[in-house]
Amino acid sequence: MDHETGRWTSPAGMERLREMTAVYEPGLPQTARLPGSLAVFAVLLIGEAGRLRELLDTTIGTCRRYGYDWELANALQMRANMFANRGDRAVEAIADADESLALFVRLGDAWGAAEALSSRAEAQERRLSFEEAAADFEAAIGYAERIGAQSQMALLRARYAGTLVETGRLDEGEAILREIVDAGHLWGHEPLLGARIFLALALGRSGRTDEAREHLHALRGEFGSETLSIFEGFTLGSLGWLDDLDGRYGSALALAAEAYERSLGPLSILVAPQMPGVHLVTAAWALAGLGGPRDRS
Repeated sequence: MDHETGRWTSPAGMERLREMTAVYEPGLPQTARLPGSLAVFAVLLIGEAGRLRELLDTTIGTCRRYGYDWELANALQMRANMFANRGDRAVEAIADADESLALFVRLGDAWGAAEALSSRAEAQERRLSFEEAAADFEAAIGYAERIGAQSQMALLRARYAGTLVETGRLDEGEAILREIVDAGHLWGHEPLLGARIFLALALGRSGRTDEAREHLHALRGEFGSETLSIFEGFTLGSLGWLDDLDGRYGSALALAAEAYERSLGPLSILVAPQMPGVHLVTAAWALAGLGGPRDRS
């Protein structure tokens, strides 16, 4: 589907997704194997959080029951990836990633090992363990490089650079991000998307807000084609944060309000449940900057 979530979240798209999930009921042997295991993405797009957890748990149980080792590794990695970005599930995600990684390494699947390490790194980020996250991303890059997966390697390098910024290695991280951005779509869409996001945040944190805006506006151009539209709210919120930094509190408040509304969609809540709170902080900063007892309260 080329990540075009707008096409799949239309009424017709939703109906088709529900038909898919009705055919592939959890617990059937074919739900543990491709293409049946992809039903998890249909549930993700529908935005049924409770059902997603049930489907993943049941799929993992099915893999264990039938002795599907590779499928088990894949399902564990999927569950780790789905919950790595949730602070309340980060420890569980790390445990799933650990088991997935061990299976993929034993089976000699370098791509799977890279994905498991990436999921574990993301969960480490949620726990603010940035040194550990950087080590996992670095190891994942090595696995991706081993099989020549250029797009995967570039995306992992962008994620790695983001952790370097968090650990104070700003110059090193920025250099990697600029290299990926300068390459454009050479390695695919997602590495460029990730690199622009992390570069914009790094630039904003170091006071270079004008250049940060340029990258975020470039991202909004990408979202205009309905590609990865779920991240548009994040981009709007980041623009609001930049306006707060520059003292443009009126526009910061408007952007934060729009970002907050977008963050309440079922898919957004499922993938990034922390974002409504982040946007509220941006809005509160703007209100305080505007002044007045009523605004500050």
